[in-house]
Amino acid sequence: MPLTRSPLAAPGRAVLLNVLILAAWCLPLQTHAQDPAPMPTVKLSPAARITPLDEEALSDNTLKLLRAMVGQLVFLSEEQVQGAARIVAGPPGRVLFGAGDRIYAADADFAEHTPPLREQRLRIFREAGPLKDPQTGAVLGQETLFLGNAVWVSGAGLMPDTDGADKAQLRVPASLDIVSSQREIMVGDRVLVAQTEPPDTIRPHWPSQPVSARVVRLYGMGQQEATQHQIITINKGRLDGIETGHLLNIMLRQAKIRDKKNPPGESLQLPPQRNGTALVFSTFERFAYALITESQEGVREGDVLTGP
Repeated sequence: MPLTRSPLAAPGRAVLLNVLILAAWCLPLQTHAQDPAPMPTVKLSPAARITPLDEEALSDNTLKLLRAMVGQLVFLSEEQVQGAARIVAGPPGRVLFGAGDRIYAADADFAEHTPPLREQRLRIFREAGPLKDPQTGAVLGQETLFLGNAVWVSGAGLMPDTDGADKAQLRVPASLDIVSSQREIMVGDRVLVAQTEPPDTIRPHWPSQPVSARVVRLYGMGQQEATQHQIITINKGRLDGIETGHLLNIMLRQAKIRDKKNPPGESLQLPPQRNGTALVFSTFERFAYALITESQEGVREGDVLTGP
């Protein structure tokens, strides 16, 4: 530690020390009689480095992101909706139910087949109307509102009517416990075995045949635009050749402009330009879910996707 002999230095006083540290590497070494030749100048320019997505499988982080979202996806096929159970009752004297409540569901095959359901998560949803193709008006599936998750407690069955004279058999609904809820749950809401998680590995690849699809919905209520790592629904599915892992170009619609000459006031449509890439991770017969893996601008409903 540096020492000082200043008469002003005494115990209790604050002393400011300026210490000059010289490091050997800071000093130039003169090893030649003449100055060394100057180092060549290398001019660096910023550039984008592109790694094709189809070279390798998705990262673990991307798969975890998909698994976290897939249980709350809000579009179902007509077959899925028809196969869902219907909530018929909850705690006595209540019309709204939530996490921690026991509810009862009927009218579904899953209620009869109890053993496979012991470890499965059940999804509670409310029908919100048909999902329609913006070009043809055809119904692609059913839009639903995700309400929460439940677990199976006991299956449906039959019980003798002890109050009746004819001892008829009465149906007993399945018993479920709500483990999480995002909104109030009511009688009439539906219950379905949660969708299967994405496969352990998704290998991105471009379609072998030309594809032209449109964005029909953005994942998330009230959103006007979607960006990277958000989910979109497209109006093409397995019947159109769409496969899990397909990569699609997201095209940006450009505005119309008016040409001031030749002839004055003529409208011109600027051509679409590439805006990003979407990865299909779940397919149905007539629609599919895709994850936006990159985008320069926000993605809107009606935007076109092309491939390859």
